[in-house]
Amino acid sequence: MDSRDGLTGLLRGSAAAGLRRDLNALDFTLLVLGAEIGADVYIVASLGAGYLGPAQMAAWAVAGVMAALIVLAFMQCAVIYPEVGGTYAYVRHAYGSLAGFTAGWSLYLGEVVLLPVFPTAFLNYVTYFVPGLGEPARLSIIVGLVACVTVVNIVGVRASGRLNDVLTLAKLIPLLVLIGAGIATAVARPGLVSQRLEPFAPLGWGGFGPAVILIFLAYAGFELAVLPASEIQEPRKTMPRGLLTAVSICTLVYLLTTFATTVAVPWQDAARSSHPLADALDSLTRELGWAGLPSGVLMSLGGLVSISAAFDVYTLSVARLSYAMAADGFLPRPFAWVSPRFGTPVVALVVQGIFGIAAGRVLELSRLIDAGMFLIGLCYAATSLAAIRLVSRHPDQSLRVPALRVLLALGGAAGLYLALQAPVGLKLTGLAVVGLGVGLYCARAAVVRIIRVGQARR
Repeated sequence: MDSRDGLTGLLRGSAAAGLRRDLNALDFTLLVLGAEIGADVYIVASLGAGYLGPAQMAAWAVAGVMAALIVLAFMQCAVIYPEVGGTYAYVRHAYGSLAGFTAGWSLYLGEVVLLPVFPTAFLNYVTYFVPGLGEPARLSIIVGLVACVTVVNIVGVRASGRLNDVLTLAKLIPLLVLIGAGIATAVARPGLVSQRLEPFAPLGWGGFGPAVILIFLAYAGFELAVLPASEIQEPRKTMPRGLLTAVSICTLVYLLTTFATTVAVPWQDAARSSHPLADALDSLTRELGWAGLPSGVLMSLGGLVSISAAFDVYTLSVARLSYAMAADGFLPRPFAWVSPRFGTPVVALVVQGIFGIAAGRVLELSRLIDAGMFLIGLCYAATSLAAIRLVSRHPDQSLRVPALRVLLALGGAAGLYLALQAPVGLKLTGLAVVGLGVGLYCARAAVVRIIRVGQARR
């Protein structure tokens, strides 16, 4: 409910003013890149090859198109309502408070269940350098990563933004080295390229759908970058440009990385590898005579940096979503408390850090990823529908894009398609949890109405 019916003020005035506007255009663009380019690209190349062989390049391209369509919806919404809260704020403005709460609750659940993925993936890459770690050491590494990222975010969004800038630029280096080696090999040995690409679809196209869903995880994350909108300088200009720039760069990097990997090693070997990019760079350096380059170490370090950067973005952004919902009274009020010294939502950051440690130790990561993708896919669809409604209400602020409404509708269909790929059991569980939140919302609204009626009679 909005401020007119007295339930609460919805992130206006002092609520949004409590956060500092410290992120510039470069910070935001790198924030999106930091959220998108994480650990997935380091492992999905293997899984994609297992589904399609060299034809996984087509799946990467299709997933990139789907991401672009969904990002268009976020760009349009950000132009009209550059507010903290992202999907939550957009859907609320378009369809009302109940719809906004449902979308925000779904997004919050989806992103929270993905938080434990990062510390665990980070630990897996650490074991490349230090195999055979005991349980106390493994737990210490996870706690240490979570604590460091949480403290950086508590100190302030500027510190988090600067950390993300450094990590994002650093994690691109190994990928750019791999891309450069792949292009150099293709130029020097065109016959090898033909050999690796033929047949293009040795396994047929039956695995194309599952491969696209899997690969899309590497593109996901842009929905988080819009959450700290109240901390972005000139958000109406910065956010659309940053989203477009980052997603374009991300798609190009992914396509070239996949091409380099396909050229480097036979698809059968890539499908069996647990570290396909390291294998690819090692093969390419041998082909080019770049002796002495520690390819496995370089790529493993790249994985560590990528995970750290993506985890930093998730930590920053999820805390802003819980801040937004708590400010509206839909999560415990302490989540909206902003430190007078640092200007950050400290309670929200600490609680989600604890959850990330605990859930990562007791829950299966593959189930967390499936659940997160289902819930986030629903949010993508909701954001696209919100963009269509907002364009109708504010035609003067619509993006100058041909067939805009058609493209926004396609973005909504892409989000729904992603959500429908989850296992049936997880879909039912996810809908039940979302329904529980909606029930609590309605019960709270009923209590407020009763209280208001009682006060009016007095």
